[in-house]
Amino acid sequence: MMRYDVEPVDPWEAEIAGEGDLSFAVFSLAHAGCGDDVLEVRIGERMLLEWCTGCAVMEVFGPCEG
Repeated sequence: MMRYDVEPVDPWEAEIAGEGDLSFAVFSLAHAGCGDDVLEVRIGERMLLEWCTGCAVMEVFGPCEG
């Protein structure tokens, strides 16, 4: 079971997503049918690890800090 902490966002204060931000949406849609095989782990405040155990795919999403 996946749980999400969702807070409403004021559209006037929201940042416009760039092309790099679509990778999370692509991963989510690609693995939508995997159900409970998808695990989501928050890493700190700004990073998220997504792991599909059924497909053996793992990705980390967040800002590139370097």
